[in-house]
Formats: sequence, C-alpha cells, structure tokens
Amino acid sequence: MSGAVGKDRDTLHIAFGVDENYVHPMGVTITSIVENNPGLDLVFHVFIAEISQANRERLEQLEIHFRRPIDIHPIEDLAEIREQNVSKSHAYISKAAYTRLLIPEALQGVTDRVLYLDADILCVGNVARLLEMDVGDTAAAVIRDINAPAMCSRLAEKGLSLGDYFNSGVLYINIPRWIATGVSERTLEKIADPVLNLGYFDQDALNIVLDGSVRFIDRTWNYQYGLTGRLKKVKDAMDVPSNTKFVHFIGPMKPWRTWNPHESKSLFLKYQKRSPWAGINLDDGFTPREFYVYSKFMYRLMFRQRRWLQGLVWYGKFLRRKYLAE
Repeated sequence: MSGAVGKDRDTLHIAFGVDENYVHPMGVTITSIVENNPGLDLVFHVFIAEISQANRERLEQLEIHFRRPIDIHPIEDLAEIREQNVSKSHAYISKAAYTRLLIPEALQGVTDRVLYLDADILCVGNVARLLEMDVGDTAAAVIRDINAPAMCSRLAEKGLSLGDYFNSGVLYINIPRWIATGVSERTLEKIADPVLNLGYFDQDALNIVLDGSVRFIDRTWNYQYGLTGRLKKVKDAMDVPSNTKFVHFIGPMKPWRTWNPHESKSLFLKYQKRSPWAGINLDDGFTPREFYVYSKFMYRLMFRQRRWLQGLVWYGKFLRRKYLAE
C-alpha cells in the first residue's frame, strides 16, 4: 500500500490497532471518516498482527476508491520496539495493549500528531478542526470518560488520586511529547504491576501516567454511546448532539449485529454499503462466547418488551449455545 506522507500540518494521520475480527468494522469507520470529510487530506495507519488476504484486498480497494493512503503496520515488525520498551517479565501483557502503546514510536518521523481511534466508532461530522487544535506541551488531547467519577473512585480505593479520568478510545497524540516523557514505557510498567492489579489495564494505566498531562476536549470528539442501556429502555433511535464528530459504541453491544434493533445498525449499514465490505454478513466473526452473551441479552430484552415469540426464539438460541458450551 501507499507510503505515508511526511510531517505535513495539513494532513491528519489516523491510527487503529485491531485484530482480524475488527478489520470489517474498522473499514466502515474509515469509510465514515472520508465520507464526512471529502476535502480533508487523510492518511490511515492500521496496526495488526495478522490479516487475511481478503481483508488486505478490501483495504487496498478502499485506498484506491477514496484516494487516501492506508498503511498496514504488521505488529511483528515492531518486535524490536517492544523488546526495547519492556522486560521479558511483562510478556503476558496483551497485544491490544501493546498495539496502542507502540503507535507513537512507530510513527515517529512520519508525523508529530496522530489520532488514535478504537474500531467501534463511526464518524458523523467534520474533523478538520483537529489540524488547528493546540495541544500545547501535553502528551495528548483526550475526552472525559462517561463514567469518570466511578472510575476515579475505584482507583482512589487503590490509593491513586486522579484529577479526572478519560476514555482511551480516542486519543489525539502529541508524539514528540509522548515519547519524551516515556508514556508507553511507564504505562506498560503500571499494567504489569501486580500490586495495582488494574481492572481496565491500559486505560487505567494511561490515566495514571498521564494525570495532569493531557488536555480535555469536548465530548463531541468521543461521544460515548451505550446501546445496552438504551435497548433496555426501549430507546431505538439515534440521539446524539448535532455537532458530534465521533460516536463511540461503548460496551458489549455493537451496531454491526444483524439482530440489533437500534437505529445504529442502519447508520453502520449506510457506510458499509459504501465500502468494500458491502453485503458482508454483519454476524460474521461472531465468537461462541459473544453469541452466548448476546442471545441471553436478547431473549431477556424481548420478554421485557412483551415480544413473546421473538423472545422464545432467542431463548432457544441461548439454550442451544449454553448446551453446546457444557
């Protein structure tokens, strides 16, 4: 794929860290970004351990169609950085945690700023203002977590007093400052600390390390949207502020499931149809564990809504998965 351009202040670099199962939703995320920012100079970076030939070809099609570079960074190629940053005693730390933390090192010399995004996000607005955003001498611009008070209280019980708590699904990283202050190395140390025993691993660790060293920006840059609570309340319409840039689907329920009765599925399909993943089954890549969790949620939801027949169908699916798991 195309090589990334240099340190051009008119170019927005966007990075993802995914596995094979998340390439599909990530591709839809990329599509949503370009569709809502047709005149913006964009370069995408995909950090991944393994990618199928089919998904690699779809990313190439996406690159050609939108005329935006999509650079694939195999995680194996970053092994040297990993060895430099962390000792062998920390080898159990997940690839997902390593991926996000390796991005600044990998893009050093390519760009001074990079927008990191989780793959369960859809862009619904113009993001060009990021290019003009002054992050000063902070390591990153971040968005407050929707559960920040509870998160701070939980960490306070461990003797950690934080000024605030951000969601790590959207990070606008100041690469020189991040590297100069050793954020990745210090974060890995916190993740691996058995005394801390962090519940949210790299997100908790990043908050501890970056406390007081980030700039909090408006929640419209990471509008955290939980489908579970809304579905339980029979709220199936998209209800986000008109100036929202990114909708972040937090929690286990995602918009790309066929059974999803929420309007978010239509929004996801809108962009999927404009991508090389058009027509792909939304439930491809459903793991047995995910199916067990979702079917349990769905039969309870249907019964709560007095949709008895659909509830019985989902209850049957739940029992079948439960039986197979035993």
